[in-house]
Amino acid sequence: MEKSSSENAIPPAAAPLKLFGSWASSYTHRVQLALRLKGLEFDYVEEDLGNKSAELLRHNPVHKKVPVLVHGGRALPESDIILQYLDDAWPETRPLLPADAFDRALARFWCHFADDKLGPAVGAVFASTGEDQGAAVRQVHDNLALLEAELRDGAFRGRRFFGGDEVGFLDVVLGCGSYWLAVFEDVTGVRLVDADAFPRFHAWLRDFEALDEVRETIPAVDRLLEYARGLRHMLLGLAGAAAAPSAEAGPTAAAAPAAAAAAADIAVDI
Repeated sequence: MEKSSSENAIPPAAAPLKLFGSWASSYTHRVQLALRLKGLEFDYVEEDLGNKSAELLRHNPVHKKVPVLVHGGRALPESDIILQYLDDAWPETRPLLPADAFDRALARFWCHFADDKLGPAVGAVFASTGEDQGAAVRQVHDNLALLEAELRDGAFRGRRFFGGDEVGFLDVVLGCGSYWLAVFEDVTGVRLVDADAFPRFHAWLRDFEALDEVRETIPAVDRLLEYARGLRHMLLGLAGAAAAPSAEAGPTAAAAPAAAAAAADIAVDI
């Protein structure tokens, strides 16, 4: 059924904002941080990723994941999409994307890089051991080297943040995920961010983590460590059960695929 132009219009700025998320989800943190940077008030609904609410599934029937932002009764999923919407709907507040069209496109490109390249490589380090983990660590280092080169010689040369003097869209996307690097280093015992190898990236991350809005958004390290240790133990245990010979594994192996899918869903959501 065709909707009228008034039904398709952006809800008024005064309409309430509600965010469905998870306390450990870096994608949720992106939206929380953006809302705080822009000075927007919002209600927050904590989701159990192992038992997602009917309301979340109704608002995001495609991916069934957090975060979902509901503005004036209308739902929008996907953190990157939500961040761009916040800039469009509240242009008078602190902008996240640059004013220049080319710079906006460049920020979106590197955000895609973070989600398509860097993030999966970091996740592979977390969920693997041995030679597979070594290969994943090399991928992480290769990706960080690309970011280091951009900060040293490329489009972001001489900037404190990717957005300039203040954090912007790319800082929010990269930063609300890069804090996991130190957590995963502790849990896995591998070195991911070497200050000598990646001095500019390391300095950027320290400056990002020192911001008041970031400190308000990112959970305490001890809580993240406890969560990550438990999740890694579960992922490795399920991977071992799935690899075991079916005759020896019995019912555990039969249940492993479903359990692994649920655990992987939680891991991806962080």
